[in-house]
Amino acid sequence: MKKTGKRSRKAISRTVIAVIVVVVIIIAAVAAYFLLMNRSSSSIQAVALAPTSFVILQGTAENFTVYNTQPNAILTVNFGDGVIKNFTATGTSTSFSYTYQYPGHYLVLINEYVNNKLVSSTNSSLLPITVEANIPSNESSVASVPLITFNTTKNPTAPFFRAGETAYFYAGFLQPPTGQNMRIESYTWNFGNGQTQTVKANNSTLLPTVNPVNTTYSSPGIYVVKLTLTTLNESSGKTYNFSTLYTIAVGSYAEFKFTGNIPNPGTITVAENVPGGPYSFDPDIDYESVGFEVISNIIGTLLIYNGSSTTSFIPFIAAQIPTVQNGGINTNYTTYTFKIRSGLYFADGSPITAYDVWYSMVRALLTVGGTPGTGTWILAQYLIPNSTAGVPVVSSSDPNQGFQEIMNAVTYNNTTDTVTFHLYKPTPPNLFFTAIADPLTAGILSAKWLESVGDGITFTPQGFLTYENTANEGHYNTQVENDPLASGPYMIKQYVPGQYVVLTPNPYFPGVPGIPKPNDTVVIEWVKDPQTAYNLFTSGQADIVTGLPTNYFASLKPLVAQGQASIYQFPTLSEFFFVFNLNISTSGLKQLGPNYNIPPNYFANLYVREAFAYAFNYTNYIENILGNAKYGFDFGEPYAGAIIKGLPYYTPPSEFTGVPTFNLTYAKQLLIKSGVYNESVYFPIIVPSGDTVDYAAVQMFAQTMQQIDPNIKIEPLYEPFSTIIGLQVPGQNPMPMYYLGWIADYPYPSDFVNAMYKENGTYPAPNGWSISYLQQLGYTNEAQMYQQLNNLIIQADSATNATQAALLYKQVEQQAINLYMYIYLDQPNAFWVVKPYMNGYNGQISYEENPQIGGAGDSLYFWWVKG
Repeated sequence: MKKTGKRSRKAISRTVIAVIVVVVIIIAAVAAYFLLMNRSSSSIQAVALAPTSFVILQGTAENFTVYNTQPNAILTVNFGDGVIKNFTATGTSTSFSYTYQYPGHYLVLINEYVNNKLVSSTNSSLLPITVEANIPSNESSVASVPLITFNTTKNPTAPFFRAGETAYFYAGFLQPPTGQNMRIESYTWNFGNGQTQTVKANNSTLLPTVNPVNTTYSSPGIYVVKLTLTTLNESSGKTYNFSTLYTIAVGSYAEFKFTGNIPNPGTITVAENVPGGPYSFDPDIDYESVGFEVISNIIGTLLIYNGSSTTSFIPFIAAQIPTVQNGGINTNYTTYTFKIRSGLYFADGSPITAYDVWYSMVRALLTVGGTPGTGTWILAQYLIPNSTAGVPVVSSSDPNQGFQEIMNAVTYNNTTDTVTFHLYKPTPPNLFFTAIADPLTAGILSAKWLESVGDGITFTPQGFLTYENTANEGHYNTQVENDPLASGPYMIKQYVPGQYVVLTPNPYFPGVPGIPKPNDTVVIEWVKDPQTAYNLFTSGQADIVTGLPTNYFASLKPLVAQGQASIYQFPTLSEFFFVFNLNISTSGLKQLGPNYNIPPNYFANLYVREAFAYAFNYTNYIENILGNAKYGFDFGEPYAGAIIKGLPYYTPPSEFTGVPTFNLTYAKQLLIKSGVYNESVYFPIIVPSGDTVDYAAVQMFAQTMQQIDPNIKIEPLYEPFSTIIGLQVPGQNPMPMYYLGWIADYPYPSDFVNAMYKENGTYPAPNGWSISYLQQLGYTNEAQMYQQLNNLIIQADSATNATQAALLYKQVEQQAINLYMYIYLDQPNAFWVVKPYMNGYNGQISYEENPQIGGAGDSLYFWWVKG
């Protein structure tokens, strides 16, 4: 699976507004949380205020209940947004509702008056309410959601201040507007104390040219800070305004203390340093780590990995794990029958049936040839003879053959409620189960729902051939792409592309053994840069932060010492690298930058790739840029070859020849030998937005290449991770070099070598690795080497003897190293950065450290416990 950058999470590269839907909390239980105050009469309890939810959606009514009220008392409620309302108590408890018009973070104050005399107040227990932005779909391309954060060093008690204290406010945003010719124009502050300030945005960073701003509150009281972000269409001149509010309490106020000091119970908020967000939520289309996280929580599979194990499974949609003993597997391991669990439902209340599972598997097999590449080849390799990643099962030359192969591969029986997979060759259970447990190859969708949204399959050879086109970019079903009907524990409640997603419990998911029914709402914010993610975490607006570059560890360590954060480190089955593109779309490259200039087949030259590989300073990268030596933490280690440590048949780099090291003299000799020395080229190396570590690595690389040949001009270029994935289209890829990575779909070498080396594989297909293409260019020897590599992969994948397989996979790796297909950077160790009150399922953080779940960098939120 393609991975985004060095995330403390997952598809490979190194980055929203969240809309929260109410988590139903029994109001009586919530009320028990609240601090009670003594009135003038010690026998009378102070009022206590309880909301239905601590996090709600802009424009959605919030219900409040006030307890311990005296009948007919006047309740004066300051909602924290500048609105104060009076209510008459109807008894010992009084309920009312209120709708917030702006997103923001509010502190709610209630005073109780009897005969015009103040008898009770919650000024020492102000209730925090978070309102998430609700961006209409027709405004999403022009919108940018503003953020207000604090510097906790300068204002450690923010949003509580002393009178006369200087308050510092930082302005930011989750993501810039995505529409054409759109940019952020300005930030306007209204501090609520009579002072305002407008700050222009920097044309490059889009951040305020003055940040932070500051003001002083001379008198105690409740103030409302309003930040309005203005976006501009540079073509039409039209502007758009989006505002957020923050309640400031000055003087003798205090915030309500939750049990265990856990803020916003019932809501898990995550700040992810993944600018641009995911590529898709369609389980048969998405093949990267950001979308995978959401898919893993909303889409069910027959089996799921058991905690952190990569070899043990628990039944999910299946009622039990098939075995030879229970009759689910035949004796030669070519037939696997799954009984479907009864009592499971899609999020619309319809039952999950064997027919739905069968229909979903057929759909998966029809998307194998999608571009950009999909993950469904993982299932197809066991069911379809001669199946190849990136190549459609049904071909126009003989659609009937592919039709019959798919129809014979999976069958169902509604009477027995079973689905049977017919494998074309014997396959051990633990290997086949890895495909069945992967939602990006075997996720279960509703057949009836797919048909209702225009994504139904016509079960004829021509119908199959036609449907395969829906797996190609530009032909996706947008409903399935953005909001598939859930079959798992969670469902999508709100999604603003590139900004955030809100997940709420699937109301029809009852929980199964090992997979509890969730109670939390989850807000995942994909933020524009690591500093914003860090600020959201440190200011208490996020419970989990992911994707922080390694240089943030110097700031995280003090938080751990102060009990404000917990860090968990663990190994992964992931790898990061720079990719060479042998067939650059030069017209597309001009869209990335009009002055870029490089021959389309520049990197098809083996000596050029080898020269670049020897010009990279691997030691400096690991020790100083990644930061092992600099920060005293094992962030990763060097490697060579796709089969990394932790996989069967791993071979250490010392046993290969030709593994590149930093050698500028040799690199220059290779470049001269290539015939392109002194040829003027100017091109970018693409890095996922927010990945400051590898941006710095490209800067280092550019300098060393200029030492070799001053005519080579390279610069790092940020692009959102989802954009990079979208550019990986065979024959249309404009990226000369780019940074991404790979994480295990299943823990076996074939997953890595097929995706990274094999013709039509996930990376070779969009990067020009074609035997015929190399022959056309006259690189006959290189074409022969690549043909030999493909032959070795087929032999290694088919080997039944472990000794033979080990030998063949080692030969595969050596041949790939000789071709210099990648610049291998590091095999990382991942880390979770969470608030101390975040715990793993059954008290085990290891449940969130399975390397198969986004490289251990994505969360299964039903296995997080807040509290």
